[in-house]
Amino acid sequence: MLELQLNRVDYLKTISSIPTKCMRLLSRENVKKDTQKLALGESNGSVQLFSIRKKDTSTIFKTAPGKRINRIELGGRLGEIPDRIFVAAENEVKGYSKKGKQFYAFDTNINEPIRCMSILGSSLYTCTETTYTHYIESKETDTVTFAAKMNDIVILPLPIQAMPVVACQDRLLRPLHKSSVLYDAEVPGIPTTLILSNKNGGPTKSEVVYGTSDGRLGQLEIGSISANSKWEIANPKHLSGISAIDFYDILADGVPDMIVAREDGTVEVYNFETTDEPVLKFTFNGTESITNIEGGVVGNPNYDELICCTYQGWIFGLTTQPLQNDLGGEVVTAQNDDLKNRIEDLKNEIDELQRRLIVARERYQEAIKSDTRALSTIREFRVNDRFELNRDDATYNLMIESEIPIDNVLLQCDVILDVLDVEKNSAVMSFSDCDPRDNNAVLVTYRCQMNTTRLEMHVRTIEGHYGTLQLYITSKIQPRCSMLRRHIIKPLSLHQRSSSAIDPNKRMNTMKITGSFSYAEIHSWIQFCLADVPERPPIEKENRLVYTNIFLQTQLECIYKQDEAIFRSENVSTISILKDVMSKKATEKKITLDISYELSNETIAITLGQILPMIAHYKTLTDKYNLIEPLQELIMDGSSDNILTPEYRQVLTNAESIREQHKQTPVHLNRLCSMVADLFIDKHKFEGTNVKAKIPTLFEKLNTSFTQPQIFIDFFNSL
Repeated sequence: MLELQLNRVDYLKTISSIPTKCMRLLSRENVKKDTQKLALGESNGSVQLFSIRKKDTSTIFKTAPGKRINRIELGGRLGEIPDRIFVAAENEVKGYSKKGKQFYAFDTNINEPIRCMSILGSSLYTCTETTYTHYIESKETDTVTFAAKMNDIVILPLPIQAMPVVACQDRLLRPLHKSSVLYDAEVPGIPTTLILSNKNGGPTKSEVVYGTSDGRLGQLEIGSISANSKWEIANPKHLSGISAIDFYDILADGVPDMIVAREDGTVEVYNFETTDEPVLKFTFNGTESITNIEGGVVGNPNYDELICCTYQGWIFGLTTQPLQNDLGGEVVTAQNDDLKNRIEDLKNEIDELQRRLIVARERYQEAIKSDTRALSTIREFRVNDRFELNRDDATYNLMIESEIPIDNVLLQCDVILDVLDVEKNSAVMSFSDCDPRDNNAVLVTYRCQMNTTRLEMHVRTIEGHYGTLQLYITSKIQPRCSMLRRHIIKPLSLHQRSSSAIDPNKRMNTMKITGSFSYAEIHSWIQFCLADVPERPPIEKENRLVYTNIFLQTQLECIYKQDEAIFRSENVSTISILKDVMSKKATEKKITLDISYELSNETIAITLGQILPMIAHYKTLTDKYNLIEPLQELIMDGSSDNILTPEYRQVLTNAESIREQHKQTPVHLNRLCSMVADLFIDKHKFEGTNVKAKIPTLFEKLNTSFTQPQIFIDFFNSL
């Protein structure tokens, strides 16, 4: 097994934050003597190119701040080394030579800012949130508008004609041909970043590697009519999302390694030497979100390294250069004199900054005294946040990231939900009592430690309970100010958009709604209930959406048009929630609805068949957990474990694992039992019966027959 040791070397800190895919390494002109130059695009609109030698930064050029930069790409003539820097800022694309001369400026005349961009020869490919455009020599040739947002784009360098592939928010990769979509290729999560395999598309020039917001990795071979999955790496440890991917032979075995950066600061190196699937070889655990990563030769021409860029603007390398040399049994610190000089320079720089700070404070005090109308201005700061459903554990990942340190975060919600802390957080979490009269159901405060810029938490929602989750993010800068972020909790919050077809022979419950509502109105009502619904209804007169409840694996089909909507699901509770919301929305618009149902008792058994095995699992786990302490006391009293049955010995052997798994068991059981109760109430509500008084009897039977599903299902239907 190849061993890899990388040492961190800090290089510089930029003035503002660095967005994703806004750092690129230029190729070396002299492989033996030169290091690679680094191109950076900051969120304040500044572009700079610099080189690093002996840890000293030499700026080649730097532009003045301007429009926010969203992407940097390298380009050049086909067949030549790409050494021209192209920058996408708002709706403009500019080109700079490696000496800093601007040679290209192009205004796309699109109202939305460019989110992602790619360059291939004289072709420019741009994507806003929903519009893809292909330009050849600055002239528009192809355009496609999508309902889903686009997160990234790569261009397959196929021999006959290049093929763009876009990654969309609805968990689909879409290969394009001119102004049409060839097909949809579904991936297991929301794709946040794309890269060509080995940076050239692999042997077939058609292989793409993707990373998702829930931490998964995968490779697809893109064909002309379909895509073939080559490999996929799941995320069983619930690591954070993928922010950047690169290919570079950091192990020096002749095979390009896959370099992966995650949002929580983790860097991973995967190797392909002995298998077609990647094998994890190295992990670096950082504390700041990494937005860009690329392998190259930057600090020393004799050593490879991984250049990382954080959201806050720190540029550092993970270098193969050893920090110490072992010579003749004596440990000699490398470049000791250079290190002393750098420390002395830093001390002088700190002294100068402190002096300038004192002068600035004195000027501020004088200005306040001389002008009573003077006001302090609040410094703007950027906050990057995301609220996404994780299909592995049916919780929402809530991530907050600031370019300056966070003092505290207040989470407030007007509906009941569970907020789960994440072990890696450097903050103290506390809950506050809520008064329903203040429209508060949840109040949680995170008090952050020094220099905390990132927080992550998990939120567990309950379907049918919908409202608004608000975050008040307070920075450490003076004067104190807070940033407000809002996220909507949908009525069907555990349903995720799916491209899978529903079996026509599957038993389903059906609800049909008719009334004098427009196509746009019914579309907006469905958008209120479910995530990943396009902002505008499609141009077709009828639309069809399919969703999967990721917790119970039940499906939902929505078919709607003007004056009519049909909803089909095997889960009666899903139909009940939709009925309540649609009725409320229609009442607000003073629209009369005609609602009819076709319910199937067979679907009750299907839904309970999903819930009961999970209840049995957690009940059994609880029984094992309750046995651990008595069994350990028995062994401590001097009894041999030979008197125990094999089952009890296994409980003792796996005691730590059982304790760890049991931590969330009471919450899971409560959640599952609530689903059984809701299903029971909803089933009888459609039959016109109120059975809330029978819930205790239902739970008594559940406690005694959870291992006998059919007995409980018969009892469920007989009540």
